[in-house]
Amino acid sequence: MRFLPHLVQVNEKYRDKGVEIIMATDVDKADALEKFIAEKGLKLGVARVPDVYKLVKASGYPTSYGIDVDGKCIWRGHPQGLNDALVDTWLKDMRAPSLPRELAAPLASAAQNYDAGRYGSALEAASKLLKHKDDKLKADAQYVVDVLQGRADMYKAAAELFKKEGYHDKLADVLELAAKEFDDDFGKDCGKDAKKVKGTKAYKACTEAREALAKLKETLKGKKGEDRAKAVDKFKKEHGDTPYAKEAEELRAEPKEPAKDGH
Repeated sequence: MRFLPHLVQVNEKYRDKGVEIIMATDVDKADALEKFIAEKGLKLGVARVPDVYKLVKASGYPTSYGIDVDGKCIWRGHPQGLNDALVDTWLKDMRAPSLPRELAAPLASAAQNYDAGRYGSALEAASKLLKHKDDKLKADAQYVVDVLQGRADMYKAAAELFKKEGYHDKLADVLELAAKEFDDDFGKDCGKDAKKVKGTKAYKACTEAREALAKLKETLKGKKGEDRAKAVDKFKKEHGDTPYAKEAEELRAEPKEPAKDGH
């Protein structure tokens, strides 16, 4: 499977932005695939799907699919065709999934704001109807509120995780994204927090380390043994006060060669 290292690289680069690579395989072949991924130390998820090749109507192997937040196929091609330009195009309009059910008429304003990405306004409009006498309307309002509060909680959890792990650059990114989506007090607070984070030395150090790590990965291509170790040690000496030093250490080991049979 010579394309796997490429997919791993794409997964690592974009996972924090909402993109995740998952390999789907027939149930009968899942054990062999999972064993292969484990032996190669590849960080990819595996989905066991009965008759997956018939299900997706794959005309050849391997075939990759880009699935958007609503479950629609927006791209199909060879794994090597999944490049930065393509993924960046998808991310320009990243949003929450469309509301999957028809809502009561009084929630039209909430739905319109939701579809427009104004989640704070949508949440406010839906919250006003939580105590309505109509049970159907009240249930729909609660549904919208739960969806939006869940998205807000997702941002809070991500921010807490990045803060705990010391990724101040990623912390600022997720706070800015939340501020862009939520046009309410929560969004305003996230925007203020993002500015504070971006004004710290820790943020600058992480930003520089992230850029340096990308260059290190390019530098390490073809390097082996002592030369590879020296490059990693140099990075850790310069960026040892950031969590990217740990990521650099994982690059010390030489990548294993792909299977000779090309599968």
